[in-house]
Parts: sequence; C-alpha cells; structure tokens
Amino acid sequence: MERSPRSVDAIVESQVQRWLGERSRRTATPSTSPPPPVITVSREYGARGAAVARMVAEQLGYSYWDRELLAAIGDHARVDPALLAPFDEHHRSALLDTLRGLMPIAASPSQADYARELTAVASEIALRGRAVLVGRGLAFLIDPARCLRVRVVCPLEQRIAGVAKRDQVTTDDARARIEFADRDRQQFVRDLFGREVDDVTGYDVWVSTGALRLEAAADVIIAAHRGRFGEQTAARPGT
Repeated sequence: MERSPRSVDAIVESQVQRWLGERSRRTATPSTSPPPPVITVSREYGARGAAVARMVAEQLGYSYWDRELLAAIGDHARVDPALLAPFDEHHRSALLDTLRGLMPIAASPSQADYARELTAVASEIALRGRAVLVGRGLAFLIDPARCLRVRVVCPLEQRIAGVAKRDQVTTDDARARIEFADRDRQQFVRDLFGREVDDVTGYDVWVSTGALRLEAAADVIIAAHRGRFGEQTAARPGT
C-alpha cells in the first residue's frame, strides 16, 4: 500500500527530529566505542531499491534515510530543503553551480554546498550506526569497514514495465524517464565522488529485483549484513 504524502512527510519529520535529538545527546556524552555498522543501498531507477531498503530497515530495526536525508541536510544547513532538491542526486552544470556559488547559501545554494552538507549529515548518521541510507553515492563516502554496500538492479525491460504501470505512462515515456534518471545519477556520482555508480568494486552485494521478490531481496541483504557484522547488527533496545 502506498503511503499518503502527508503520512510520508510526517515520517520524514519524525525521523529527522529523532536524529537531531540523538545527535545532541551524543555531542554531550561522546562515545569511545566504535560505531555500529550501516547499510548503503544504491539502485537503478525503477528497480525498487528504496522499497527494498525500507524493508531491510524495518526488519533490522534500523533508521531509514532517503527523503529523510534531504530534510536533515536542509535542517543542518538551515535552509529550506526545497532549495537543495535540485542538487539531490542530480547533475548540475559547472557554470550554473559557479554562478550560484557567488550568492549566500541561504539565498541560492550550490552543488558544493549540497555536497558539503550531505557529507556532514551522512557522516553523522554513520557515526550513530544502525541505519540504512539510500542512494546519493554514499557507498563511496562511508568507511567500507563499517558498511555493507548494496547495489539493487533489475533488467531494463522489467523496469520499463514497472515504471509505466506506476506512473501511468507509455512504455516509450517510461524508457525515457529511466534512461534520463540513470544518466543523471551516474553523473551525480561522478561529480561528487569521481566514481562510476555501477563500478563492481564499489559494492559488497548486488541484488536483482528482476530475479527476486522484494521480500527475498531484503532477506539477501539482511543475511549478508548479519553474516559480515554478526551481533553488531542488533537493533538498539527499545527500537
């Protein structure tokens, strides 16, 4: 069942407020123990990687970060997240970014502003641990020693059929949307990290939702995570 926009916004806000509270407590009483592990989930457009990632987070009792990341970045930067949305997994021309960079972040943030805030917020979440973070090239940012890096893929024709049904568009329109989004995300990762989004060395686990049901794909990721990190994957008491 699809969540209503209002319920999604409420969930995002709740997650960000929880993060802010825990961030304040951690600052007041810093921990000397190593952080628990996290999971990053990269995905092809239309492969339903975000849905799989949410299942993983719910089953493990981990925090979930997708739209929540943009909201947290906006809060951290003290700007409206809508001003940062054009940079969120999107490629921006160097000229436009340079022009925007001449103005204060509160008035017109640049890709450099977005990248700096993304790094700060994702690093804070990784320090807390027990989180599932979706997209944004974070497999290339977070320490791989403390992270299971996942890439969710699906055959193109299956993605086209799924996007056409989901968005109520023709298969030609669905194909165009997928090709554009995949190129956009690929260039975004190049811009921020100088890496290829589908570099096989950048991930620990590849999962195909064309071959597996979403629930089975989530099970594979959870098994890999527990197999690698063992008891460190247990959720915090009370979560």
